[in-house]
Amino acid sequence: MIRVLLVNTGSNVMVMLVKLIITFIMTPIFVQNLGKYDYGLWEMVGGIIGYAGMLGFGIRPAVSRFAAKYRAESNREQLLRVYASTFFFMVFVGMLLATISVLWALWYPELLSESGDEAHRYTVFLLIIAVQLLFSFPGHIVESYLEGFQKYYLKNAITIFNSIVGSVVLYSFIEPDNGLLLLAAVNAVGFSLKYLTFMYILSRPQLDCMVVRTSYFSLETLRELINFGLKSLVQGISTRIENATDSLVIGFALGPAMVPFYSIPANLVQNLRTLGWTLSHAFMPLFSDLSARSEQRKIQETYLLASKYVVGIILPLAVGITIVGAPFIGLWIGPEFEENGQWIINFLVVFTVLPLLDPFNSRYLTAINKHGIFAKLAPIAALINLSLSIALVHEFGILGVAFASIVPGFIFVPIYLRYTCQQLGLPVSRYITESLLPCFLPTVLLALSAYGIRVYTGLDSYLAIIGTAIGSGLVWALAFWSLALRDRERRYILERFAKR
Repeated sequence: MIRVLLVNTGSNVMVMLVKLIITFIMTPIFVQNLGKYDYGLWEMVGGIIGYAGMLGFGIRPAVSRFAAKYRAESNREQLLRVYASTFFFMVFVGMLLATISVLWALWYPELLSESGDEAHRYTVFLLIIAVQLLFSFPGHIVESYLEGFQKYYLKNAITIFNSIVGSVVLYSFIEPDNGLLLLAAVNAVGFSLKYLTFMYILSRPQLDCMVVRTSYFSLETLRELINFGLKSLVQGISTRIENATDSLVIGFALGPAMVPFYSIPANLVQNLRTLGWTLSHAFMPLFSDLSARSEQRKIQETYLLASKYVVGIILPLAVGITIVGAPFIGLWIGPEFEENGQWIINFLVVFTVLPLLDPFNSRYLTAINKHGIFAKLAPIAALINLSLSIALVHEFGILGVAFASIVPGFIFVPIYLRYTCQQLGLPVSRYITESLLPCFLPTVLLALSAYGIRVYTGLDSYLAIIGTAIGSGLVWALAFWSLALRDRERRYILERFAKR
C-alpha cells in the first residue's frame, strides 16, 4: 500500500513540478505575444470552459470511486458497464458543448474582440475550442479509470511528455500575430492525443482490456453514478465559483486587460492548491478500497499521518510565497504587476491555505459516500464569495475581489473539519494535536528566517530569491525533522533510505 501511494503521489508531484517550470518559462512569453487583452481573454475562456464542465454532473469522482470499488471486488462486468455508460454520456456532453462553440464561432465571434474587428481570428479560435471540448469530455472518463485503478504514474508520464512537447512547440513558433490561435491549437491537439493514448493504455490486457462497447451501456448504471456525482457536482460548481469567477468578475467589470494583474498572482498562489490536490489525490481510491474492506483503524492512522505531512509542506510554502511572491512577480513579469501583487497574494494565500488545513476531507468523504455536506454548504460559501466580489470590485478593484475570497473559509472550514472527524470516529482535538500543531513551530521558524533574509538581501534578483528559499527551507527541514516527526517515523524514513 505504501509503495503504491509513494509512486502515485510522487508522479503527481513530478507533474506539478514540470508544469510549474513550464509556467515560469511560458507565462512571460504568453503575456508578451498575446498582449494583456488576449491573455485575459484566454483566462476568461478557461473559466467558462470550467463552468461548462459542470454538465458532466460531477461524474468524474464517481467514476474513480466506483472503478476502485469494483476492481477491489473483482467485478469486471460492472467495471465495463460503468466505463461504457459514462463514456457515451460524456461523448454526448462534449458534442453538445462543441456545437455551442461552433454556433458562437459562426454567429457572434465579434463578441470576443476588443474593438469589434478581427472576427475571423476569433471564429477560428472558437472552432479550435470546439475540437478540444469534443475530445476532452469522454477523455475525462478514461483518465478517471486510470486513477481508480491507482495507475497515476502511467497517466502522469504521458501528461509530462505532452506538456513538454506542447511547450517546446509554443516556445519555438509563438508570435504576436499567431499567439492566441497557436496557444488554443496546441492545447486542443495535446489534450486530444493525450486522451486517445489513455484510452489505448486502458484497453491493454494489463488493465483488464477495458473497452467501450454499446452492449454494456446501462441507463440504470448511469443514473446511479449521476445520483452519486450530483453531490460532487454541487461542490464542484461552488468551488468553481470560488476559484474561477474572480477573473470573470474582473473581466466584465473592469475589462479583460485588467485580468492578468489579478490572474498572474492568483496563479502563483494556485500552485499551493494544486500541490494539496496533488498530494491528496491518490488517497481517494485508497480510502474507497480500505472502506470496502472495513479497515477503519487503518483509515484513521493513514488520515492523521498523511494530513500532518501535507499540512507540514503546505504551511511553509504558503509563508514563503507571502514573503517572496510579489518581488518574484516583479522580476518575472514586470514591475507593474508587483504593485498590487503583495496584497492579492496575502489574501489568496489565506483563502487557499484554510481548506488545506484538512487536506483529505473531500477525498475521504467521497470515498465513503458522505460528501453530501459539501453540496449543502459549499453553495452558501460560493454565494458569499461571489456577492462580496461583485459588491467590492467597483469600489476597491482587484483587491476587493481578492479580499472577498477569504471570508467564507473562516466560517465553513471548521464545520467541515468537525463533520469529517465524526465520520472518521476521531475527536477534533486529536486531529489538531497530531496533524496540525506539530507543523506550526517549524513554519514559524521558516517565516522568521525568510523574512530576515528578505530584509538583508532586498530580494532584488532571482539569486536572492533562490537563496532565501534554500536558506529558510533548510531551517524548516531541520525543525520539521526534529520537532514534528515521532521517533518511529524518523526510524522508518532512515530504514527506507538505508535499504536503498
